[in-house]
Amino acid sequence: MNKKIFFTLLIALLSVSNAIHAQRFGIKFAYSKPELKIDNFKQDKSQLYQGYQFGIYGRSDSRIYLQPEIYYQKKEGSFVNEPGKIDYNPAINTYNQSITLHTINIPLVLGLNVVKHKNFTLHGFGGIQSTVVVDSKISSNQVFAPITKNNVENITVKYFWGAGVDIYIFSFDVRYYTEPTNPLSSTNDISYPYHKNFYTFNIGLKLFK
Repeated sequence: MNKKIFFTLLIALLSVSNAIHAQRFGIKFAYSKPELKIDNFKQDKSQLYQGYQFGIYGRSDSRIYLQPEIYYQKKEGSFVNEPGKIDYNPAINTYNQSITLHTINIPLVLGLNVVKHKNFTLHGFGGIQSTVVVDSKISSNQVFAPITKNNVENITVKYFWGAGVDIYIFSFDVRYYTEPTNPLSSTNDISYPYHKNFYTFNIGLKLFK
């Protein structure tokens, strides 16, 4: 079995199992950036931007906890090789393509509550995430269009770590991700840029305990 498929099935199984027994349950929203610059939240169209995501989470209430999550995410990017553009390669035909991916992200978090009180916790964590592409759209405004749906990696695996705080019914955390696999595989001699490392800012709202 492909390792990515195995990890995805394993994470999904653990997530469902732990969500059933979760002592805390809520909704989460996240925003991802390739660079940690809070003064510029504009979308970078030069690659498949990580973008916004939303979903649900469950968490055990012990000192060492598991937190399964599932998110929906829409990612968009533009890939261009034209004169005057950054990294223009005259040895390759010009192209200009836009890509939209709809994905389901399944993170599994293992964390430690460093400070734990009734209405306040401070915690650190790490984990693994599988991303599954459920729909994709690729368009081009030129004849030469090297990127097709065959270039889209349907399943990718990421690793992350971070820290956060819970205050009453709210949860805030920052995560640092590393993505070893480019979500777009290369075509012949053409490779497509992507951000291997990026951050996510997460806000959660506990619905019940």
